[in-house]
Amino acid sequence: MSFDVSSLTNYVDQSSTELLHRLYFEGTTQEYVSFQTGVKHKDALQLFDLTAYPQDDSCSNTASGSTTFTQAEITVVGIKYFDSLCPIDLEAKWTQNLLRQGANAQQESLTFEEDVAMGILSLVQENNETVIWQGNDAGSNTDPITNKFDGFMQLIDDAGTATAGNTNSVSAISATASDNTNAVTIVNAMIDARPARLRRKQNQVLFCGTDTFDKWVTAQIAQNNFHIDQTQWVNYSVQIPGKNVTLVGVHGLDGTNRMVLGQTSNFYIGVDGMNDHEVFDIWYSKDDDVIYYKVRFKLGVQIARIADLVEFTLS
Repeated sequence: MSFDVSSLTNYVDQSSTELLHRLYFEGTTQEYVSFQTGVKHKDALQLFDLTAYPQDDSCSNTASGSTTFTQAEITVVGIKYFDSLCPIDLEAKWTQNLLRQGANAQQESLTFEEDVAMGILSLVQENNETVIWQGNDAGSNTDPITNKFDGFMQLIDDAGTATAGNTNSVSAISATASDNTNAVTIVNAMIDARPARLRRKQNQVLFCGTDTFDKWVTAQIAQNNFHIDQTQWVNYSVQIPGKNVTLVGVHGLDGTNRMVLGQTSNFYIGVDGMNDHEVFDIWYSKDDDVIYYKVRFKLGVQIARIADLVEFTLS
């Protein structure tokens, strides 16, 4: 005689209360740029330019040259994350295992509040990384992540004064033998296109997407360039051999096929409080009988001198 269980649904043990978060990418751009803090709405970056000309020496003096003060405004916008959580919604599913005992106790706090907080803060970091580079506040942009303010790339495009780095009219970035590993060719062309005034400056960085960085690494491997410090590759930051430029892969440029080269001191992120985006409030409301969370901060970007940059856009 045998057991007949054909009419039963296969059992799934749902008693585990360990919550596994989805992956979020990290905001690494902030490690390579300057911060302007205390910005409530608009702050000015004070720019100074001096021009002077050599003259023939004589017994008379003729004023020649100019000293100019200009400004680049950095504007921040207020950004908020807010939602309500009703514990009663969890009662009919396995999620009841996450609730505290007692009808009142389960309403007033969650056993997984730390998971909620960490998830939100990771998501905020991810969204900030994207808007810093891809932001576009045009009315036609309905994307809730990128429509808050103009990011670095939009500022560069609007100004139109950056040096064009696509000197070979490249229409695709790849790293296969058939196209002569053009990821390397493109990066080298970007470096060669630098204005003379930039070439010897310190703290030069070439920002690209992590997808483009991966193609550059693949091309180096294909060319057997293993003399490059491979311990840097895994962190998406590597010194270009023989050049005073660091190639940095950032998630904010993923999927864009865009690249920007300049001094780190030329890029600014504006905030009010330095760590406002990490301040997480979660509370129980007796009025609504739900649990709320909220994150509030200000954010914006600016580039001091766009004419001192090299930018790459596919042809």
